[in-house]
This record gives sequence, C-alpha cells and structure tokens, in this order.
Amino acid sequence: MQNADIAALWDSYNLNAGFLVIRPSLQSQQLYQSIRRLTARRGIDDQRALNRAVRMTKMQRNHDEILRVSVLDRNQFVNGRDYFERPDRKFPNLFDGCEPTNKSKCPLVLHNNWIVSKEAKIYRFREHLMWLYDGDDQYYSSEARNYLTYTNPTPRTSPRNATERELSALKTALVIGRLLNRVVILPRFHCGIARRLCPLNSIIHIKTFDSIFSGRYRESSFLRHPKVPDSVKQSVADRRLVLHAYQTSDALVSDSDVLRLFSELSDKVLNMGNLPRVKVGLGNRSVDSEFSSKLQTAIRRARYRQIH
Repeated sequence: MQNADIAALWDSYNLNAGFLVIRPSLQSQQLYQSIRRLTARRGIDDQRALNRAVRMTKMQRNHDEILRVSVLDRNQFVNGRDYFERPDRKFPNLFDGCEPTNKSKCPLVLHNNWIVSKEAKIYRFREHLMWLYDGDDQYYSSEARNYLTYTNPTPRTSPRNATERELSALKTALVIGRLLNRVVILPRFHCGIARRLCPLNSIIHIKTFDSIFSGRYRESSFLRHPKVPDSVKQSVADRRLVLHAYQTSDALVSDSDVLRLFSELSDKVLNMGNLPRVKVGLGNRSVDSEFSSKLQTAIRRARYRQIH
C-alpha cells in the first residue's frame, strides 16, 4: 500500500469489489463517491461500479490527484474461478502442495464467488472442508443423529443416462432416509463425457434442493470433517439393499421391507452401497405421492456455477 490508494483481489477479468484494501486518501474517497452515484442507477452492481469508477477517476487531468490502484498477490488472494474451476478442484485435497515451505500455493484469502446463491456457496465450502460453523442443530458435532450413505459406481452408459440414474439413486436414498430417520450423506457424482467425479452442485440447483431438503443431507466429505465425532466416524455398518445381478428393470421395494431390514440397526452410519435401479415405495399412497412431488420439485438441473 505504499504506492496505492486501493489494492483489490483480482477477479479473473477485473478488480473484485468484495475484498480490497483502501487507504483513506482524498482519491479513494472520491472513488467511493463515484461508486455511490453509479450504484444508485438501476442495473449497476458494486463490482461493475468499482471498475467503472476506477477508470473514470484515473482519467483526471491533474497527475497529483490520479487514483493509484494495485492488485493483491494473485497467489495469496484468489477468486472462486481461479481456485475451484481452473484447476478443476471439485473436492478437497489435503495434500494440495500447501506446505509451510511453499506458501505460494497457500492462499491467505479465498473469495467464494463465481457461483450463484448463498446456499450454493455454503455447500461448496462444506464440500471443501472450509466451513466450520456448527450451528444450533450441531450440523457436524451431533452424536445423537444417525446417517446413511451410498455410492455411485463409475457409469458405463452415456453421460446423460448416467446422471439420470444417479439422480434416481439420490431420490431412493432420500426416501430411505425419511423412513429410517437418517440423514443422507451424499456420494460423489459423475459429470461429462469423461465421467469425472463432481459434487452435487454440478448437476442440480442447490438453492431449490435446500428449500425442501435442507438439514436432511450432508456433503460427500462430511465424515472427513474434524468436528464430526469419532463415535460417528467409527460406527459404520455395511448393509446393502441386495438385488439380483441380472436385474435389468427398476425393482420396487416396500417401506415395510426397508423398516424390517434396517430400522433396528443402532450404527451411526448405514452404508447401503450401490442403489441401482431400485425404488422404494411408501405404503400410504397419499404420503408417497406427496413425497414424490417434493423430490420432483427439489431436483432441478443446473450447471456448476448454479446457472439453471
């Protein structure tokens, strides 16, 4: 800041309005007066206003009054696109090269942008083990809550069919979770022609999903979080909903069968393995129809940045 009135995080194309350092100089005060005037106009958000105001202020004729602008170290102050997307970092890597002797790979600040909605931002931080807030419901630390998890094997079909099958398995897991009063720990999904592993926000709209199932699921990295008790991490039972290997059409399993097989289990985490081509029906037709409608509404397709 010795030679700058403002130093901002670089946001791939321009200055980031969400994280910046400002010297209380006349030039920076004039800059923010300009930003205030611009944001008062319809359709001008804070970031566009900042960059437009910088260009306007730097065009002043008096050289002594020109706004001095700098960019924060791009290795240590990183935007969401450069951290998550450009290296295709979809999941946490605890051995990502961030060592005390190699601080160029250790960001001091990560701006969780380039993704739409607060719900999606929180989900992404949770998936990357960057969220520590436990909340009144003890999101991580509860020892009373029970969970179920399952896996998505590498698909052999086309990407579109694979996604539809994985979303069908998600619906089945949510139905079983409702029956057994267990929170569903998500698996990893597969995206694109290469069938690369991806998180839930790569295929569905998180804000819509949370509007119905918030609190009833956990991210795929949940059991790796340091606040999850060992009593939960170490209490895992493998109990698969077995189908014949030659099963080629959807199989319907009754809610009474699910309760008979799994309701008496006291393990904190129930691992159901793969859930291929299986649907669980709720015995009450009205309840089944209502829950199916919720699933249909909640699972709304979207892209990674949550553009739906």
